Parts: sequence; structure tokens; C-alpha cells
Amino acid sequence: MRKNVVVAVSCLLVLLFASHVWADDERLVNESAFIGKPSLQEGDAFGYFVWKTGDTWHVRWTTFGKLRRFTGRVTALGGELDSLKRIDVESESRVIRPGRAPHVVIGRRGRAHVVGGRPAVVATTEQDRIEKENDHNIVFRALTNDDLDGFDFKIDDKVDRVRLLLEVDGESRADNVKIGPNKSSVETNPLVIKVR
Repeated sequence: MRKNVVVAVSCLLVLLFASHVWADDERLVNESAFIGKPSLQEGDAFGYFVWKTGDTWHVRWTTFGKLRRFTGRVTALGGELDSLKRIDVESESRVIRPGRAPHVVIGRRGRAHVVGGRPAVVATTEQDRIEKENDHNIVFRALTNDDLDGFDFKIDDKVDRVRLLLEVDGESRADNVKIGPNKSSVETNPLVIKVR
């Protein structure tokens, strides 16, 4: 009898835990909440903005001017990502050795000759990285201050959900994410969108 009670209680706990996990996974946001472009300008907000126009999904981020690190992942569930277009991806240039301007020398017969000079040596590194990791995932990391950076992507007809993990300075907070034309708030981050 005692063994049956322990088994029954254990099963009940497993069911409660499983239903809690299932409920968290099923906190889906319908695609209709994303349709339409929000009014948005560089440096006039802080966080992420996600919306859809036609068959294209848009993800943008900006700050009020303070340099922040934006990182994250987009995952297409049930199908594949069709395309990716980067928006305002920046490069960073650093001068390794300054250049020297040429100078003019007058020769013996009064002719002018340009002598010397060399261009600066500049190293360019990609500051922002936005790329398709595979057919199902986009990964990104970017340093942004008051710019409006981001990317656009499309999905195929088989995708039934899109999962977005959007972090600012290593934190994934829901209050940093706004969706659709009204810049509506979301409850969770990662954000799962029900597409079909």
C-alpha cells in the first residue's frame, strides 16, 4: 500500500512538472501580432523591435546612444530559413601605421617632381556578425550605440514556429523586446512565434 502511494505521488509530481514545462513551451505569440512596421528611428529607443511585412520578418535594435552588445539566435522550427539580409552591418577600421604625405621637389632644371609618401596601413575587422549558422538558425552579435542595426529573413512554407532569443549585454529580458506596429510588449524572451 505504501509503495503504491509513493508511486502515485511520484507520478503526480512528474505530471505537474511536465504540464508546467509544456505550458511554458506553448506560450506562443500569433504571427498576426507582428504584421506591420512600427515607427522607429535611430537612437530614439532601447532594445529590439520585431515585425513582419509581406513574407519578410524584420529584427532591429538600437539604443539611446550608449554602446551595447546585442546577441541572439533565430531558429526556424519545422522548416528552413529561405534568406537573410543584413541591415547596417558595420566594420571597424584601425590604423596600424600612419601614412606619410608626398612632397614636391624642384629638380635642377626647374622641373617639379613628387617624391616619397606612403598610404596608411589600416586593419579592418568585422565588428558585427550576422550569419546563417545552418538552414534552421541565424546567429548574431553586434555592438550598437545610436544606430539602427539588424537583419531581415524569410522562412519556407514548412516552418510552423520561429523562436527568437534576443539578448542585450548577455541578458535576455522580455522588456527589451517590442513587436508589431504598436511596439507591443512580450511576456517571454526567448519568444516563440506561431506561424501556421
